[in-house]
Amino acid sequence: MGVGAGDPELITLKALKIIEKCKIVAGWQSVVSRFNLSGKEVVYLNYKDQDRQIPDLVKRAREQDVAILDHGDPSVSDFQFVGRIRESCRQFDVKYEVVPGISSVLRALALVEKDLSQVVFMTFHIRGELDYTEIDKSIALGRDLLIIPEPYSYGVKKIAERLVGLGLNPEMVVMERLSFSDEKVNHFMAKEILDMDLKFSDMSIVYVKLS
Repeated sequence: MGVGAGDPELITLKALKIIEKCKIVAGWQSVVSRFNLSGKEVVYLNYKDQDRQIPDLVKRAREQDVAILDHGDPSVSDFQFVGRIRESCRQFDVKYEVVPGISSVLRALALVEKDLSQVVFMTFHIRGELDYTEIDKSIALGRDLLIIPEPYSYGVKKIAERLVGLGLNPEMVVMERLSFSDEKVNHFMAKEILDMDLKFSDMSIVYVKLS
């Protein structure tokens, strides 16, 4: 279930009702800690143990309602996480619903004054081997790029490296912790990011201006 970006007012009424109803609430600590869950059983997920935790939660959902919370909208950039939940639900024959939320991608589009149809959206916020040549293919489409970097301090720099390696030096708008109280928006040229010792939030979105 998506619980919106950082601003607590961006959660949907449906999500609030589900949280209130469920006795078991699970999710990454950074997500779950945003809510008052007194009186509920809280399960903090972690990357190391999620392959065990998710099936355990799904099996418990046979007897009790379980809510698994996720930042923003789970279908925007957490498709691998949602896929594991779906797979477990099918394996144990448990009914499930993916409840959409308000993604920080929407906040990013508002800030750069673009519509989703005007950009190519990409995410590197995934587990496994990453293929940065996907940037090359997206550039060929002739639209600006909206990219979720790898969730590390060097994620933005990896994008800049690819762009400069292609002989480009576009403007990059780096948006960090969108809709949180400490939201930051900064404009750089790609080469500037490579030349400066910058570390960015693991919750960033990058707009690459190519047009």
